[in-house]
Amino acid sequence: MTTEDVKVVHTDLRKGSIGLAGVLMQSIAQISPTLGIFYTIGFATSQAGISAPLTYLAAFLVCATIAVPITGLARHLPSAGGFYTYISHGIGPRWGFITGWLYAVMVTVVPAALAAFTGAVLHDELDSKYGIGIPWWVYSLAILVICFACAYRGIVISIRFLVVMTIFEIAVGLGLALTGVFDPGPGGVNFTGFNPAHISGGSGFFLAIVLSIFAFTGFESAAAVGEESRDPKRLVPQAIGGSLALIGLFYVICAWGLQIGWGTDNLAALADSPTAPAFVLADRLWAGGSVIILIALVNSGLGVCIACTTSATRTIFGMARTGALPQPLARVSKAYGTPVVAVYLASAVAIVITVVLGIPMGPYNLFNMLGTTGTFVYIPIFILANVAAFLYFRRVHPEEFALFPFVICPLISTAAMLVIGYKSLVPLPDAPVMYAPFIALGYLALGAAVLYGRNLRPGRREWMANAGELPDVN
Repeated sequence: MTTEDVKVVHTDLRKGSIGLAGVLMQSIAQISPTLGIFYTIGFATSQAGISAPLTYLAAFLVCATIAVPITGLARHLPSAGGFYTYISHGIGPRWGFITGWLYAVMVTVVPAALAAFTGAVLHDELDSKYGIGIPWWVYSLAILVICFACAYRGIVISIRFLVVMTIFEIAVGLGLALTGVFDPGPGGVNFTGFNPAHISGGSGFFLAIVLSIFAFTGFESAAAVGEESRDPKRLVPQAIGGSLALIGLFYVICAWGLQIGWGTDNLAALADSPTAPAFVLADRLWAGGSVIILIALVNSGLGVCIACTTSATRTIFGMARTGALPQPLARVSKAYGTPVVAVYLASAVAIVITVVLGIPMGPYNLFNMLGTTGTFVYIPIFILANVAAFLYFRRVHPEEFALFPFVICPLISTAAMLVIGYKSLVPLPDAPVMYAPFIALGYLALGAAVLYGRNLRPGRREWMANAGELPDVN
């Protein structure tokens, strides 16, 4: 299938609604900056010690090798279907369906995990410090209702929320880190963490990189809003690369600043802190200002839920309009230009999971289990994207094919993904996290059942000819 062979379709989504800032914030919000650093710095420090800032830098470099082939595909194949469209063009519609299915299911489920986690953090802090004992699930459901309202009312409303919230949380994260530099703990201001000579032996440094890599995931979600941007062929690749670069810089500065503020002579206490180090630091450096960190974390959790809901609904829409999923899921609101049926479905799934699974098993268990499941889903998606980019540019755009972006980068990132998968399985973690790979296999099995039970039946294969269709973005 070549770009010239595919059907060009008109989209009912609101074309030209957002610019670079909006597309960029979609990616950054789905990465979830403050949650990403505030809840990984303890583990990164426990594994890598003072070299923790370097683990984020190394993770950024690995993620850059993942992003390079994806940006190439995004430049030529602007579609709300995202990975579904990319893989359909590069490998074929069957693999495109499976990849799109996995991504759609994952980003539909993630808001349940993040809303549960954010609600639990909000409950724990407000209950312990202010005696406000509202159940966590009330906060979680409120977050999901806000997500639904934003997703239903349109991309402009969602992006406006994301721009404001993301700027705020980044400002808080950088503010705390820089305050730590100006008021350091024991050990003073130093740059020891950036000296490779201080990387300890063993696997700790490597394990910290493994976790840090998945603190970057979400950069690819710019593709979901490409059709609603002013120039998707230019803006989506810029947003993918830009979000990675900005978050990479943010993580490295914050990891260094948090360690300096805590005190590099006392990092064992940071690693073992039962409370998120950001809360402890804010209370010391900002005279009890942990409430600001709480607001930033809630803000981050809400932002990632909105961004994931946007990614999920656009991916579902992109698949449904080709016939790969039921046509009603491609229905767009005339008033708001949003895929309303997909919005209802994604929101309902997130709410049901939060209530049915989150309440009996607990919010943190739900978050850890579904978050780890996302790791196992991302691995095959990124590997298939590597294969698709190689095949697509060799076959369709040989004049652009080059060794570094479409051979070397894919080989590096594929090797990294396989190692991550192995390290995540061996040894198998305790329950409920141990169920994560099996849940991921369940996503895959369900997708295969839909593919072979519905989409490959005689008379139901028209979608295969349309799987790589591109919107009219001119």
